[in-house]
Amino acid sequence: MHSIIIHYAEIGLKKGKRAFFENKLMHNIEKKTGFRPERHYGSLIIDGVSQKKYELIKNELSNTPGIAYFCHALKATLTINSIINKAGKLLGKNKTFKVVTKRSNKAFKHTSIEVNKLVGEHFYNKGFKVDVHNPEQRLYIEVIERNAYVYIEKISGLGGLPVGSSGKLLLLVSGGIDSPVSAYYMMKRGCRIEFIHFYNEKAGVKEKIIELVKILSKFQGRSIIYLIPFRDIQKEIILKTPSDKRMIIYRRLMLRIAERIAEQIKAKGLITGDSAGQVASQTLDNLRVIWNAASLPVYAPLIGFDKEEIINIARRIGTYETSILPYSDCCSYLVAKHPETRAKLEDIERIEKRLNIERLVNKGLRNKEIIHTRLLPTLL
Repeated sequence: MHSIIIHYAEIGLKKGKRAFFENKLMHNIEKKTGFRPERHYGSLIIDGVSQKKYELIKNELSNTPGIAYFCHALKATLTINSIINKAGKLLGKNKTFKVVTKRSNKAFKHTSIEVNKLVGEHFYNKGFKVDVHNPEQRLYIEVIERNAYVYIEKISGLGGLPVGSSGKLLLLVSGGIDSPVSAYYMMKRGCRIEFIHFYNEKAGVKEKIIELVKILSKFQGRSIIYLIPFRDIQKEIILKTPSDKRMIIYRRLMLRIAERIAEQIKAKGLITGDSAGQVASQTLDNLRVIWNAASLPVYAPLIGFDKEEIINIARRIGTYETSILPYSDCCSYLVAKHPETRAKLEDIERIEKRLNIERLVNKGLRNKEIIHTRLLPTLL
């Protein structure tokens, strides 16, 4: 049976609030893996993990916001002989090595430098080759309260903060490339995300959005989607608005409906996949007018990203192939070939007076569909 040492980075800067963030991270790890870590100074530890179970859960840990890196370790008693014994099971004799010790237990009789020297000398005398500048393998030793842990590999996590530690947000997920990437970035900042999608052609849309949210659920676990039929609402907008302004009015109405749901679920704000200047509706003038329709904060994590950067991230997190599947985009439905790029708020508000905005909002809310997706713990 082995152990897993889980290290965080940013949580360590939280001082008086550290326990809150650690507990949130422990809760998230347990929900995703079925294992409840124990809290130690500066790290979390899961003991009693077989090699088979470790292989099953390591991807879950890699995709858990809040984890800087984790290690598959052997547990030793607080003696040099026990540490050396465990290290011998890990080191490969045909590779150069270096010992790196971290000692949070200051009561242990040897300093970190002394442990490095004692362990290094032992294996050097056994014929192992030492290279302190460019070793082929590093032997890591952590000395904590009751035990020492030995490992040779650090596996990178996502970093950031544990999901749920920053509160809840509602993402307007379009089905394109950008909005899932926005969700990923806000999950890394500790936000639990719920999703809302507006559709005018239901065929294939529901399956695509559910698949995108399932992919994103590997970062936060369970997720909720609100599907809003928008076609009839758009028909009313089309009858009473000029085609070059419709995209802006569509999006303002989407924000109003999303805000109502956000208030119901106690979300602290809305998220979009907007990137400045990427399309006509995302000029700075238009974004100012669109976001003005919401009283809750609107967050746009990708505002300064270019398209190639967003595509690369989408590929890395696994949403790209699903995002590029064909779908019917509400925002481009019967809009002008050259839509407005420098909207003025007073012009849009004057056009909106032709519409019964409250009735349209209530119509969208009344016909919503709620879908729950969740990933079960790997081992349960």
